[in-house]
Amino acid sequence: MDYQGSNVTDFLHANGHVMLERVDNNCNLRSFTRKEIDDITSGYSTVLGEGGFGKVYKGRLDGLCPVAVKIYKNGTKKKEFAKEVIVHSQINHKNIVRLFGCCIEENALAIVMEFVHNGNLYNILHCSNAKCSVPFPLDKRLDIAIESAEVLSCMHSMYSPVLHGDIKPANILLDVNLRPKISDFGIARLLAADATHHTRYVVGCIGYMDPLFCRSGILTPKSDVYSFGVVLLEIITRKKAVDGDIILAQSFDEALRNEKHVRQMFDQEIANDKKNVKFLEDVTKLAAECLKMEDKMRPEMAEVANKLRTIKEAYHQSKVGNSTGNKEFL
Repeated sequence: MDYQGSNVTDFLHANGHVMLERVDNNCNLRSFTRKEIDDITSGYSTVLGEGGFGKVYKGRLDGLCPVAVKIYKNGTKKKEFAKEVIVHSQINHKNIVRLFGCCIEENALAIVMEFVHNGNLYNILHCSNAKCSVPFPLDKRLDIAIESAEVLSCMHSMYSPVLHGDIKPANILLDVNLRPKISDFGIARLLAADATHHTRYVVGCIGYMDPLFCRSGILTPKSDVYSFGVVLLEIITRKKAVDGDIILAQSFDEALRNEKHVRQMFDQEIANDKKNVKFLEDVTKLAAECLKMEDKMRPEMAEVANKLRTIKEAYHQSKVGNSTGNKEFL
């Protein structure tokens, strides 16, 4: 190992270079050795997922607590690894996957984090396997959207704002109660006072990336807003952001010109109940605001969360009203 620093904090200071003068690093992070990571994952026996960064394995911390261990590919730049750990460690929120610690040994970079039991939103929305297909009512979808919007709002409003940069259903994990936990801070950035981040590299996932970011390389909180707008569309249509040559945001933009066409995009599981259509249309209008090409016209995430809460409250009141009416009739 070529790094001889005494602990994780020294490593982050040496390699992070992301506004450390304004960041109080989380000194509670545990430092793991390569051998400990091997033990935690039982020899890397259970793969949970794989991406461009490497693989995620299931494990047990201290022999008891289930965890997910993200193992980075050899050659991963320490600077980028340190940035991810620093950003992730700054956010203390119930809807963020908890970070326990990391391994900083050469060619053994890894982070150990909370294991979230119900997979991710992408699998719930798009799994075609009958075994993993579960009822997904509108109220639960709204709850997931609300809590996801709230945590993004919290991130954007921090003293050193955090921009996620890769919001998509695959990065919205779900616990046993289907409560969302935002994960994957590999692209996330701590923003400077002007709340923008310029990069020469366009990073993110096709179908979710802000078109303005693709053109300018400038990442702002409104980039997250755009991505979240696509997530809202997936939640109400159960269509993938990219399906072959079909781009959901583009199809939605075309359908907006004809209200009936938009309605045809709704997921029939929730749209078959005609009483849901008004609320689906309200979510549609909000998604359209998030997806505006001019970023200044897009709402802040705090406004998105507020509007979703208003929609959920109206939905709840309609159900209570219908229930009361039925009782009176009986």
